[in-house]
Amino acid sequence: MTNSRLILIILLLGIIYKLIMTSGGNFLFNMDNARDLVDVREMVELKKIRLTGPTSAIEGFYNGPAWYYLLAIPYVVSDGNPYSTIILQIILWAIGGFFLLKMVSNFGKILIILIGLVWVASDYISLATVYAFNPNPLTLLSPLFIYLLFKYLQTNKLIFSILTFFLGGLFFNFEMNFGVFIPMIIFVSILFTNKLTLLKSSSFWIGLLFFILCLLPQLLFDIRHNFIMTKSVINYLSQGTSTSYNLFTRFQTITDSFFNVFSATLMNRKNLTIIILLLFIPIITKFFKQIRKNDLIIASVVYILIPFILYVFIPVTVNPWHLGGVAAILILLIGFQIKKLWEFNFFGKIIGLTLSLFLIFYSLSNISKFFLLDFGKPNMDPSLYKNEIAAIDYVYKFANGQNFKAYTYLPSVYDYPYQYLFWWYGRKIYGYIPYEYAYSPNIPQYISNKEKFIGSKTNYQGLVFLIKEPDRIKMRRAWEDDFDHILLIKKGMVGPLEVDIRKEF
Repeated sequence: MTNSRLILIILLLGIIYKLIMTSGGNFLFNMDNARDLVDVREMVELKKIRLTGPTSAIEGFYNGPAWYYLLAIPYVVSDGNPYSTIILQIILWAIGGFFLLKMVSNFGKILIILIGLVWVASDYISLATVYAFNPNPLTLLSPLFIYLLFKYLQTNKLIFSILTFFLGGLFFNFEMNFGVFIPMIIFVSILFTNKLTLLKSSSFWIGLLFFILCLLPQLLFDIRHNFIMTKSVINYLSQGTSTSYNLFTRFQTITDSFFNVFSATLMNRKNLTIIILLLFIPIITKFFKQIRKNDLIIASVVYILIPFILYVFIPVTVNPWHLGGVAAILILLIGFQIKKLWEFNFFGKIIGLTLSLFLIFYSLSNISKFFLLDFGKPNMDPSLYKNEIAAIDYVYKFANGQNFKAYTYLPSVYDYPYQYLFWWYGRKIYGYIPYEYAYSPNIPQYISNKEKFIGSKTNYQGLVFLIKEPDRIKMRRAWEDDFDHILLIKKGMVGPLEVDIRKEF
């Protein structure tokens, strides 16, 4: 069997597995995912061009709009079905996986199977396919970026320069906290591969122009709004540097962040993760002592080391979703590590074989655990799409064609999931949108152009529904006080969600 056919079989099986995992509404539709779809709805339905995307961890700073334009594709194709965004993540997973395994195929056919299993079973990578979140494309497409960068370093062809810088610019759009390192990663890769002549080539500067073009929407927005984002970043960084900085503490914090993500990538096996990371020390040390070095491995190591080093010195918060790219490339480097272990003496071969068997065992264990413990079993996560839809079905069926008001309590306060689902699902399945739907009555507008997405006020006979998530932050009682004056008719549970049925006169 050819390598290409083997890769396609592994990815096909992985796609089937991911589709089974998310079938029947078993995917997350929380505040972040729903907020993005609300924004895409406004962009598509009202034909509004956007210059920014989702908010970032820095107040007043927005990621680029590329994520919203990417989401607009499944939105238009599926007429707004949230599951289409999950299909998009699975497609991106398959694209990234194809280039990951294509690079791994240089290490040997057996490693295609081994690394393919890890790509399918990894908890961290799998999480990126069960909810639509703007950093996820960066995670899933990082193998493609490394492949393009490798080809650019090898050939200096204009097409690979443009594609490398353009994808890097999209990464900046998707997640600025990691994408900001892309130019440095490209430059250091050129430096370490001793390809400095690339910097004198027109292909480098044309490629860099494509990276800058990806940033233009944010730059235009910033100029139009009196450099609000620039000021936000300067203010954020100045606040970070004004606080006491301890290099050792910061190094330890970043090390812990990387380790936790690496562990989640390796099926949450911490001991296995420690062993793999320790084995990298002699292998990478020996690699850099060689006269002729593999450009692919240099680019991969740089892709992990540059963010790690700069995070130590830049006073920004590093969350797990900022490290998706390094998690994906760790899997590639594990393939290289095992190849090198197999090339060592007899003792190295034993370590490589043992490591391979553990990775296969833990990967298959993760997959089988889903089918034995999770598949077909109730999931009481209130942010699960199927649980939210079940609550909406309950409300509409009780209303039996009458118009109604619906208010929802979420610990996140903003009820973006229900703002979207009452509009999309209620209109699609039941033919009408509620008289009013919000997190609470008489509150300031928090949905842009909400008046364009409200239902008719006819046939309203006083029914009021309260959909309540579990009270994880102990604030629900204060929210419920706003409805004490409305007569309670019935209380019910729909999975993890509590639903009050009330009537106002």
